[in-house]
Amino acid sequence: MKVFDLHQDILYHIIENPKNSKILKNYKNISIEKFLFAIFPFRGFYKFYDVEEPLIYTLRGIEIAYEIEKNFHFKIIKNKNDFKSGNIILSIEGLYFVRTIYEIRTIYRLGIRSLGLVWNKDNLICSYWNSKNDYGLTDLGHDVISEAIKLNLAIDLAHCSDKTFFDVLSQFKTNIFVSHTGIRELKNIKRNLSEDMIYEISKVNGIVGIAFGDIFLSNLKLKDIVKYISKLIEKFPKTMCIGSDFFGVSKENQIKNLSEPKHLKNLYKLLKNYLSEELIENFFYKNAYEFFKKIFV
Repeated sequence: MKVFDLHQDILYHIIENPKNSKILKNYKNISIEKFLFAIFPFRGFYKFYDVEEPLIYTLRGIEIAYEIEKNFHFKIIKNKNDFKSGNIILSIEGLYFVRTIYEIRTIYRLGIRSLGLVWNKDNLICSYWNSKNDYGLTDLGHDVISEAIKLNLAIDLAHCSDKTFFDVLSQFKTNIFVSHTGIRELKNIKRNLSEDMIYEISKVNGIVGIAFGDIFLSNLKLKDIVKYISKLIEKFPKTMCIGSDFFGVSKENQIKNLSEPKHLKNLYKLLKNYLSEELIENFFYKNAYEFFKKIFV
């Protein structure tokens, strides 16, 4: 069992309490080979035009990521040569400090390789999933994505509104993925994707990470969730991935026996009741690997 996780909030978890870094010591023992470190640009909610705090927390997160690389013998992946043996892909969860394309060029030089356009608050790039004024992708957002794709950054549509989602897919056909989401057919909230939206991602050769929490997958028991996920994997064998959102789901919303990295073995064992080894490997590792291999060319 090898794991490629499209979204973990471990970095924010460590910023909150540096002692939490001890969790990382076990990653290689539990087969987590590659994972996206989400750099969260907030400490709370800030004013719409307040650029200072999101920028400070983004830069702080990048610096801590490099400290983790040094202290825990991980490798941040920045290019093709790093990809095979590297572990960490740096991702930003919300472009709240971006006002021009020049910020994108700068964070690229700092090692960022994945851009989450938005979090749970509108910004100048696009509207988020629960926006009261769903304006979709802005002109600045279009310019930012165009520049990002020139740099071969991955574009993450997690947390986007439906209008943003379809605006992006109508204008761009490459480097698009969703790092962590639930399924509307299980939990009908706009934060989640519908199966039709997953199909749209599959049409542009993107990938979709399934997040683990009852806010994403309802309050079903793990065995029932696995049964549904297995059908989804069969329907989209080259698209579905793990995007756990470990350390980002509050305790009251966690799924029993699937709330931290060491629990992935439980998911693996249950999926074996429904799927071939090849399909499970696609979901756990290969689909994400093949997508990001095209990013690091």
